[in-house]
Amino acid sequence: MDHTCSIRRAAPEDAEALARLHVECWRETYTRLLSPGFMARQSVEERLEMWRHLLAGPHAGRQFVADDAGKLVGFAGSLPPAKGLREQTELWGIYLLTSHQGRGLGQALLEAAIGNEAAALWVAADNPRAQAFYQRQGFDFTGARDTIEDWEGLAEVRMARPAGLARPAG
Repeated sequence: MDHTCSIRRAAPEDAEALARLHVECWRETYTRLLSPGFMARQSVEERLEMWRHLLAGPHAGRQFVADDAGKLVGFAGSLPPAKGLREQTELWGIYLLTSHQGRGLGQALLEAAIGNEAAALWVAADNPRAQAFYQRQGFDFTGARDTIEDWEGLAEVRMARPAGLARPAG
């Protein structure tokens, strides 16, 4: 892992920086998949509301950031299994600025957010780089597919892994 960066739990005071980072990461990740108009409508204000709610809620301790000398460069978050909602831990998001990819930070964020838990996630169907990353971390395709209508019909696929399949650090 990049030793100039640290992984830590997200704190309520990170909400504004996380909102800006979230929009920036979305623009880097989805620009080729979604229209310029859609990307222009992504607002820091909406993300700020989401982050404030998340970091004040019961799962705040499951949200992590990658911090590079005081600048947030990535984040990951998960939600625990919940009867009637989720059978296993859900990795709801993991994003890292392009400038910080390939340094081991994605793996470190993933390990912080879900450890060795059985987990599942949704990933854009047309994002082979992310899919390859998750496969290296023990995830496999479940066969489930979905479309996010609010995201211009973006197709996504489900990936999951059983407990204990985290890739060893190193």
